[in-house]
Amino acid sequence: MPPGTRHFKEEIQELLDNRLKTEARLEVEQHLELCEECRQEFEALHWTKRFSRRQFAPEAAAPKLEENILAALDFEDRFSHANTASPPAEWRWRRRRRAILAYGLVLVAGIALSLLYFILRAPHQRAPEFGAGSASLPSAVAQDYGNYQAGKLSLTLQTGEVKELERFFSARRVGFDTRVFDLGMMSYWLVGGRVHQLIGRQSALFVYRGKNNQILICQMYPGRATELPAAGDVLRENKGILFHIYRVDRLTIAFWQEGTITCVLTSDIDPEEVIQLAFAKAVKI
Repeated sequence: MPPGTRHFKEEIQELLDNRLKTEARLEVEQHLELCEECRQEFEALHWTKRFSRRQFAPEAAAPKLEENILAALDFEDRFSHANTASPPAEWRWRRRRRAILAYGLVLVAGIALSLLYFILRAPHQRAPEFGAGSASLPSAVAQDYGNYQAGKLSLTLQTGEVKELERFFSARRVGFDTRVFDLGMMSYWLVGGRVHQLIGRQSALFVYRGKNNQILICQMYPGRATELPAAGDVLRENKGILFHIYRVDRLTIAFWQEGTITCVLTSDIDPEEVIQLAFAKAVKI
């Protein structure tokens, strides 16, 4: 990172909460690509937020919490009144004071549960809000699919040979070993590929077509699953691999991690079919 460049400590949390406007989000995302310190902090906070949301989901207070507290206090009052010489006025005041305390405890418990629910659940339940930078990866992948479908995204090499396309990516120095899938047994045949740019990072993009002309697009790029937006994703696990599933318009988008590379499969076919194709070709590294 260039000397004198400031760190974005507060903005990182706002980025995780989807509270940054597009221009500010873009600035922070560009900074994270250059600053290892901030990127590590972002990944740590992102992991903590996801872990907390999954492990510490709030539980509703018992339906009869208030009733049980008041019953216990009433029992104590009757017992104390029967075994002490406390004047009736004093006893009534003590009982009223304890009732007020009981109501206060119930109110505080309700507020605490509401706050916990808001902190841990609200960001997850909001509709996905994708802007610039890594927070917009699902929408950027969806846009690439739409551009190819509309003829606006061309393939540099048209080939049905897996090994030929892998050699093409190696010769173009994409920066990582590309594993092009053979989906012929699943009735999807390779069409070709290109070296692509996915939100400022280089990706290997390759396309398949099914027997009914369905389109299936895969991309691989250097990155981590922690960069994906927490809002709107569904997590599935298979063979010890975690898959992040998104729905953007009519598209199903499945991300998963292979070492330092993130893979993503996109199509408008049946959502479960996309997921099963991802399951079939993912490799744990």
